[in-house]
Amino acid sequence: MRITFANARVWRYVMGSISKFVEVGLMIVNDDGLTFKAMDPSRVALVEFNIPKESFDTFELEGEVKVAINVEDLGKILRSSEKDDRISLEVSENSLTIELERKGIPRMFVIPLHTGSEVEAIPELSLDLRNKFKVAGTTLYEGISSIEDLGDVLTFNIGEDHLSLVVKSDLGDAEIVFDKESGMLLEFEVNDPNTSVSYGVEYLSYVKQPIKLSETVDILLSPEMPCKLVLNLPQGAKMNYYVAPRVE
Repeated sequence: MRITFANARVWRYVMGSISKFVEVGLMIVNDDGLTFKAMDPSRVALVEFNIPKESFDTFELEGEVKVAINVEDLGKILRSSEKDDRISLEVSENSLTIELERKGIPRMFVIPLHTGSEVEAIPELSLDLRNKFKVAGTTLYEGISSIEDLGDVLTFNIGEDHLSLVVKSDLGDAEIVFDKESGMLLEFEVNDPNTSVSYGVEYLSYVKQPIKLSETVDILLSPEMPCKLVLNLPQGAKMNYYVAPRVE
């Protein structure tokens, strides 16, 4: 198997974020493209990173490839990449070779494949989330960045025509409101107005960089349910990120 993707920055931000809360992830490459799945040890957060086959510059594959990878090792390698790097992945029997190419000059890295079986337990999630909000990636990035240091819990308040992010602290409440009038809210569909649901701030802070890189982010919510963020990344890449609700 050998696949090449022209935007290493997508990989850098996604894998760098995942490496903050998981050690091992599962990479699956088949005729549909590439999927990378991982869950944190506390089972609070789950991520699915997908790149369709047509988004790759090179896609050489014989049969499905399914391997477990140390995310921390991969993240360290990708920190050396630049936005104009091409990234190639090649799987052998016991290792993953990562090639970063800049201006025709390749840099090769080899990491062993993980032999643990715990990644096989990553569940398939199918959630009925009744409220959906679409915002620009930079908008959500700025919103999280402006209040993440003020408390440990971020609450989404679902309004009839808006979504607010609230963090409580000893100094009071900090609130960011996304609505159509301000231009911060691009689309919305609300079925549970005047409800709220809370999550650990740190789990949303983990994925700030891929959020910032995204053209748009869909925020899907329902009371007492996990939230789902759908990050629409460059070149057809997509990241689904699930976070379990905070129980007080």
